[in-house]
Amino acid sequence: MFKHFLAVMLLFAVAVGTSAQSIPSGTGRISALGGSPFILDAHVDILANPAWNNYYRNYAFADLNQFGEDDNFDGHAGVTFGIGKQLNLGMILNKRQDTWVSYADTINEPIVPFQALIGYTASKNFHITLAPYVAMWNSKYSGDTNFSYERSSSSIGADLGFIYMLKKGWVEGTFLFRMNKYKDMTKIGGTTRTQDNDGGMEFGAAFRGWLYPSKSAKLSLVPLLGFFMYNITPKEVWQNPDTTITGAERKWMNLYGGVGINWPISDDIQIAGGVLAAYNTFKLVETDHEDKLTDFVAPVFNLAVETRITDWITGRLGYTKGVVGRTLTVGHDPSVEWSGTIPSTPSSINMGAGFHFGRFSIDATVSHRWLKQGPYFISGSNAGNTTDLFGIISASYNFGK
Repeated sequence: MFKHFLAVMLLFAVAVGTSAQSIPSGTGRISALGGSPFILDAHVDILANPAWNNYYRNYAFADLNQFGEDDNFDGHAGVTFGIGKQLNLGMILNKRQDTWVSYADTINEPIVPFQALIGYTASKNFHITLAPYVAMWNSKYSGDTNFSYERSSSSIGADLGFIYMLKKGWVEGTFLFRMNKYKDMTKIGGTTRTQDNDGGMEFGAAFRGWLYPSKSAKLSLVPLLGFFMYNITPKEVWQNPDTTITGAERKWMNLYGGVGINWPISDDIQIAGGVLAAYNTFKLVETDHEDKLTDFVAPVFNLAVETRITDWITGRLGYTKGVVGRTLTVGHDPSVEWSGTIPSTPSSINMGAGFHFGRFSIDATVSHRWLKQGPYFISGSNAGNTTDLFGIISASYNFGK
């Protein structure tokens, strides 16, 4: 299968030509590099901060298998394009960028999310983009005198991102806002029950710098900082008899920061690494008690290495691992508390490869199952789930001049 894959890619390379350069990017690339935030990546950076659509103009990208090592190829795709020198537009399809939570069993999550990118280059030093976001679902049943319902869910909001160029580098920031809502109005005979939610607001902000000691320096210092908060309270209202039931309020909060370096040793080799820390809390608040889960994640070490093996193949290796100090408090009378340490991730090492043909690039992680068990002629097993070569697969195409 791999030989057939390479043959198809080579034919594609002949079709598109080799004069223009691809811009390798995507979840497949970043995952192979251990999820490093100290690496620039067109696809992932646009998702994190839409202002990058002003820099990566006329660029198409997709995750072909965003869920990793399974048979589901329901990925997402995006495109950016420039209009004149200052206006930059684009869109991202089918990429969930919300923290939608429902507590009504009959409610489905919003489907087929859409995000628009409206970017403006105000000057050579300042870029800004507004990215409206929407995802919705609904279902309605009527015609039965004793039973009917109307059900819906939605997530609506926007991102606002900027990039400001400095004399020795740049800084970027993005602000995220979402309103998440669900509703289930069911009529059974003469009784109406309505399930919906109060709150449902999520807000976040993230900042990153790329700072060079001097204008001629290749090594850069990469600091980053961010936070996120989300709350939602389920509610149930009965009519006939008139009763309101308010569920427990859920609150999430996340603070994180870190510092690292990015060092292009040569045109073909790039090394990046750093240390991260985070503080995460989840609270379940009821009228008579409060439960709380707290994670203090520190230190988390991240190291990424990327090297060109040939003109059209890139090899990648990523490492990430840290320590989580976890505390769980159950506020019933009497209250109970547990604390301990656990690893930040079950797997610490990832590998991947990129295949580049002119303007086109395929970037993927190497499957953990394939690394562990090997191909069929080594493992001795022909089970389908032991012969996967790739895990997460991304594709991109640079159609700029």
